[in-house]
Amino acid sequence: MRVPDSMTYNNAIRYMNDSKAKLDKLAERATTFKNFSNSSDDPSLVSSALVLRSSILVSSGYISTGTNAQAWMENNETSFNLMNDLIGQANTIMLKGVSDTVGASERANDYAVQITQILNQAISVGNTSYNDTYLFSGNSVKTKPFELATDGSVVNYAGDSGIMKRDLAPGVAVTINTDGIAAFNPFFDALILAKHGLETNDMTEMNNALSNINSALTAMNVSRTNNAAILRQIKTSNEHLTTTQNELKGLLSIKEDANMAEAISMFNLQETTYQTVLEVCSRSISALNLFDTLQ
Repeated sequence: MRVPDSMTYNNAIRYMNDSKAKLDKLAERATTFKNFSNSSDDPSLVSSALVLRSSILVSSGYISTGTNAQAWMENNETSFNLMNDLIGQANTIMLKGVSDTVGASERANDYAVQITQILNQAISVGNTSYNDTYLFSGNSVKTKPFELATDGSVVNYAGDSGIMKRDLAPGVAVTINTDGIAAFNPFFDALILAKHGLETNDMTEMNNALSNINSALTAMNVSRTNNAAILRQIKTSNEHLTTTQNELKGLLSIKEDANMAEAISMFNLQETTYQTVLEVCSRSISALNLFDTLQ
């Protein structure tokens, strides 16, 4: 029984198309360096890659949040360092101020002026901002927190007691802001008392101010220690997330990225196969045409 010419033609065309489709797929793999270009290429592989991509995206969000939180906390630490230096300067001045060898005029015209300068610098440190947001204003990050009253008797606080939390990982959140009043107000009050004591030559006020300056250092160090502990936690979390993300990217690369040597080898092999199919089909069709002519 003779096979119909139409079936032979159709089979030849199908073989050529199938071979060409495989060749095109391998060519795309070799040029894009990817194992697949759409989900139908390898549903299982694509599904695994999508899960990995989703995990990488989530970790990127936490890393970004952690990086910003770390920068915030590092700026907090810088502010604490500056304030610590100012406390040391104020303590030194007041130790001189309470000395019996210092007169009232020197206290009022020299040491009181220096304390005033330190007070202004301390307020400036308390008003430190990062990315146009004040560090020590609670949730009122656009409001300058500290301002010296017109009569110089007190440093007013314009912020609030709001808490700012940041998520470092699922179920893991930290507080990144510091209570400005608790951290700095004792020092501000001590400086104001010191200034008044020096100006009025009041030895009791000066001694109380000196004691309060030391107490202010203790109060600030409580906030500073808490800040340092959270900063370490953030750094550790960021390092862990970065390591995990790099591992996920490595796994994704294994899923998605083609082995170039293998891809090129398979392409060359398929190209040879395709040329062979073309040659065989061409001969088959030519033979059919010759047979039809002889008939």
